[in-house]
Amino acid sequence: MKRRMNPDETRGRVVRAAGEVFGRHGFDGTTIRQITKRAGVNVAAVNYHFRDKAELYLRVLREAKGLCSELGTMEFPGEPEEQLRGMIFAFVRGLLDPERPAWHRQVLMQEMMRPTPALDLIVREMTEPIHRRLRAIIATIVGAKLPGAKLDMLTCSILGQCLFYVRSQPMLERLAPELNRGADRAEHIAEHITTFSLAALCNLYKNKSTSSRPEPVARRATATPKGRVPALLVS
Repeated sequence: MKRRMNPDETRGRVVRAAGEVFGRHGFDGTTIRQITKRAGVNVAAVNYHFRDKAELYLRVLREAKGLCSELGTMEFPGEPEEQLRGMIFAFVRGLLDPERPAWHRQVLMQEMMRPTPALDLIVREMTEPIHRRLRAIIATIVGAKLPGAKLDMLTCSILGQCLFYVRSQPMLERLAPELNRGADRAEHIAEHITTFSLAALCNLYKNKSTSSRPEPVARRATATPKGRVPALLVS
């Protein structure tokens, strides 16, 4: 005789199934029938736990955020440079955790590509706290009164490095497959991002006024054939 699931088990199964379907089809492309089929439950079971598809989607997004949602409030000991190291290592470990279900990443990417009103929740509960915390650490490291827009750019540069290794895994598998392998993969990537970022912050910005910093070297114009986009710019 098949064992009857308790309410918590049913709820968890529905959330996991919904995450997998939302991750593949996005919010608009997903139906409750698809979710119930994947979860092996009936529509009544979904309605019992969630008011509608939108409420279920919010629950899926909160599940997908996982440990990353706590990063903005975590304490990192030591000098500012060590705090930056600790935050980058924690972020990369969370993003590349092999135990993290693939649908966590997929559903968040779907939300970024096809935003819904739920994006406000992602920004409020995860992105903004992480950005604010990292920005404060960077400001302490450089010890200079940089314009807010510059601090935001520096913050986004570090976050972008971390997220690249998650969002670009299929491309990396073809371009540099060794970067996608190894038990200590997350440690190596986090160490590289930390070293690279600290070198830039300390050599280009630390204790330097905005007026004394040299102008950026103009880039040499390179022709790109009309109608073509450099492959590495597409991810």
